[in-house]
Amino acid sequence: MSLSNHHSASVKKKIGLLLCDDVPEDGQPRFGNYHRMFQQGIHKVDPSMDLTAYDAYKGILPTAPTDYDGYIISGSAASVFEDLPWIEPLMGFVRRCQSEQVKMAGICFGHQLIAHALGGKAERSDNGWGFGIHRAAITDTPEWLETQNKNYDLIVIHQDQVVDLPSGFNTLASNDFCPHSMISDNDVMLGIQGHPEFSKEYCAYRAEARRELIGENKYQETLELLEGNESESSEVLSWVSQFLRKA
Repeated sequence: MSLSNHHSASVKKKIGLLLCDDVPEDGQPRFGNYHRMFQQGIHKVDPSMDLTAYDAYKGILPTAPTDYDGYIISGSAASVFEDLPWIEPLMGFVRRCQSEQVKMAGICFGHQLIAHALGGKAERSDNGWGFGIHRAAITDTPEWLETQNKNYDLIVIHQDQVVDLPSGFNTLASNDFCPHSMISDNDVMLGIQGHPEFSKEYCAYRAEARRELIGENKYQETLELLEGNESESSEVLSWVSQFLRKA
């Protein structure tokens, strides 16, 4: 169920968007930036949720977890295990949010970072690149996850995966390619290995940019997956909204 008609959706929510990357400059005239993608996507399902962006990948973070009602951590071309100066401070912020019970939803890299920061592990996957639209089966439905669906299709772009869950986390969705497609501790942290903020056109643009890196076979397979499937982005973003709104 989308929250757009839900009685609680009228209550304004201030959400901090912690950006770990952005749209390459040559793509911004066509696609906008990550802040706009997330804001437009979230507004479709929950118009009362306002996102304030922070360039976490430039070392800019909110002063305290309680500055916002909750947070979304974006994707990134970086890996959580890379030795980049901004990653450890961001992991520290995740740990502060957990200890102060401030909600967080991590998308792709953000999902991996939450796991990594809280004692789990993400690493380069033996399965190679996930690119295009993948289906995950819902394996656990906590109270806030209001859906009749048994699975969902979502755009993915990643070669790293969560391999070990932090203590207290469950896997909510899974597939053979990525066994921990969605994870949560059911109260404070949610991680989704996919991109509900991306359009199919943006995914194709990213595949084109990485064509040599991912190889011709994976590139063609990606275009076929995009051609033959729809990404259930709004459904997944409504879950993010439901989770961040849960008292």
